[in-house]
Amino acid sequence: MPRVLVRGVGEFEVERGANLLEALRKFGVPIAAGCGGHGLCGMCRVRVVAGELSPPTRREAALLSGLLERGWRLACQATVMGDVEVEVPVRRTAGVKHRLRPSISISAPLFLVPVKIVEDTPSVEEALISGLRRLGVDVRTSSIRALAAMAVNASRGGTEKVAVVMDGELVDLIDDYRGFGLAVDIGTTSVAASLVDLASGSIVGEEVSLNAQLKFGGDIIARIQYAATRVNGVRELQEAVMGTINSLVERLKVPHERIYRVVVAGNSVMLHLFYGVNPRTLGSLPFEPVFRRSLSARGAELGLRVNPQALVESLPILGGYVGGDVVGDMLASRILEYGTVMMIDVGTNGEVVVKKGDKLVAASTPAGPAFEGVGLSHGMMAVEGAVERVKVGWGGVEYRVIGGGEPQGICGSGYIDLLAELLRMGLLSESGRMMRGPQVREKEGVLEFVLDEERGVTLTQLDVRKLQLAIAAVKMTEKYLLKLLKVRVEELEKVIVAGDFGYHLDPSNAMEVGLLPKVDESLVEFIGNGSLTGAEMYMLSREARDEALRLADVCEVVEVPRHDRAFIEELKLGRWREP
Repeated sequence: MPRVLVRGVGEFEVERGANLLEALRKFGVPIAAGCGGHGLCGMCRVRVVAGELSPPTRREAALLSGLLERGWRLACQATVMGDVEVEVPVRRTAGVKHRLRPSISISAPLFLVPVKIVEDTPSVEEALISGLRRLGVDVRTSSIRALAAMAVNASRGGTEKVAVVMDGELVDLIDDYRGFGLAVDIGTTSVAASLVDLASGSIVGEEVSLNAQLKFGGDIIARIQYAATRVNGVRELQEAVMGTINSLVERLKVPHERIYRVVVAGNSVMLHLFYGVNPRTLGSLPFEPVFRRSLSARGAELGLRVNPQALVESLPILGGYVGGDVVGDMLASRILEYGTVMMIDVGTNGEVVVKKGDKLVAASTPAGPAFEGVGLSHGMMAVEGAVERVKVGWGGVEYRVIGGGEPQGICGSGYIDLLAELLRMGLLSESGRMMRGPQVREKEGVLEFVLDEERGVTLTQLDVRKLQLAIAAVKMTEKYLLKLLKVRVEELEKVIVAGDFGYHLDPSNAMEVGLLPKVDESLVEFIGNGSLTGAEMYMLSREARDEALRLADVCEVVEVPRHDRAFIEELKLGRWREP
């Protein structure tokens, strides 16, 4: 089989006669193709360094002209005839937070096609649709917005425009090839959004902010109660999260009307509130969601600052409190590729998934917002100024601040490091009681550990108690699911940790406090915000979309018994004891 070498990326094998664009996308190489591979836009150009491709087509000759002689080709028009080495131009993108993004086969969710009115038809719309069909693009209708754009921008024999076609509908008429998607992860405490170039699949930018719903309650139970008991509760909660997302869109600095697709992930309560559905059925036994399937709406219906015709979809809900965020995590982690694996997404509403063979079970765990820094004396999100790494010795304290500079507070990973280090030093007992020693002082009758005296950054005894509760909730869920599937810790092939908090964790310290089971550190994989990555994959790949729907069908959601005595036992800090 011929080999394709992509400079700076890697190499892979393809069948002789394979289309180069399809091959590059199948192996996850980000390459733009606004027209969907019809040879109309010229965006998928690559430079052939060496090797054998099919002869240039007439469309390539028209679009590339003299560039052909310098080795440039359109990937969508070229087929691989033998070994070939190519160079794909790298598009400059904004900085993206640390996340594991697996390679996916990109199936363009929208087409950007150059078009000019030349045919004699009864209307401008029919002329455009006829012209697009002649180019091989399936178009059945036009949106009102597109009709309005035609009235202003389209004239027979006039300037060439770019038609935006999505799911068989002409949704807009624009002047360039800029079309974006918005992936959103709605967490109980924070909301993250990424801007995706729909032509290439590359990430253009990413932003995160606290969820404005926090003013209605810090956890999902408080949100459910507010929605169920207030006359306009659901509407207020929906407007709060829409306001948060719209502020993130503004910070992404892209014309909002150029966002044509939105995919949202989140726990069950967050997805209900996003669509304006009262989540009250999740507030009492048997904790059933109103819906589980992927929902869709238009941007204008929801009040999002995106194109009014933008298709807004959600990842499917698994059941109970286990929502589309876990589906996203499973997509991003490729969980189906492992035989025996455990996945943890630690957040305000944490989730644990265990897979053994064909059996897949999941459960939610009410960890609370402590891991995201909420409710702790000097807690903060994992943003610039947060202490993310801590080392404690008899000679003092060393720490690392995100972005450098002075410490403003401590994020979740910094707290886990602190607990682990104090346990090792004997300054913290297994029961969570702080002991007197270096860096420990008494303030108003309560002990606290001083991380930075000049800036007053400390860990208090009350902080320790709140962290213990969060760790115990996660640990109890992990042990229950392992026991349910009769999996011993040493049988785990992989322990996957999702979430922004998880990405910054030191695995040895997470095991020291009991947040993770004791396994070889090489088996622990941190994928970052898998929920957001999964939303991006769902948006860009038909294969990922099918896998998400399959996961929603096969994964069983279970309720973890919360016995007081068992929970009290898990409050002890330290390495795991087998369930």
